[in-house]
Amino acid sequence: MDMTGKAAAAAMMASLLLLTAGCEETGKPGQSSKPPTAAENPAQKQNITVPTTPAVPAQTEVKLYFPNEEGDSLGSVKVSVPVEDKYTAAAKELVSGTKEPGLTGIFPKGVKVLGVKVEGNLVTIDFSKELTHKFIGGSTGEQMLVSALVNTMTEFPEIERVLITVEGERIETIAGHLDTSEPFTRPTGLVQ
Repeated sequence: MDMTGKAAAAAMMASLLLLTAGCEETGKPGQSSKPPTAAENPAQKQNITVPTTPAVPAQTEVKLYFPNEEGDSLGSVKVSVPVEDKYTAAAKELVSGTKEPGLTGIFPKGVKVLGVKVEGNLVTIDFSKELTHKFIGGSTGEQMLVSALVNTMTEFPEIERVLITVEGERIETIAGHLDTSEPFTRPTGLVQ
């Protein structure tokens, strides 16, 4: 072989080596068998966060009791409350009232549930001072408020007694007609 033939063969071999160096096992030119680095892959340079949906808390259904418009019996409305804080959620729902036709809310405006504590089968519900300071009902209204609260809380099978407190203290009465110094058990006869 003369010099030009040898030089042409050497150039062809060099070209062939360069081509095969850029191929992966499948033999496709220009592809590497190693994964791209962050510098080669712009998507890896960004902090991409996959959005997650927040977990929905487990719910349970409870009956809330409200006086009827005539004020002579209680009707019920089913609502869903979070299992984790079911007693507080039920008390707050009751205080907020109802839009159910034929039923009416009984708690004074502005009253808040300050805390709920469960000990055995007793639940103590602590209200803000508006419970006693802004209550405008008479003896029937006071009985309806207590009955609505006690019937609602004893819908939870583990609760048998309900104690009402205001600003952390036991009270003798809400409006002077009913003794609230001791816990109540579920009243009978008012539920329609």
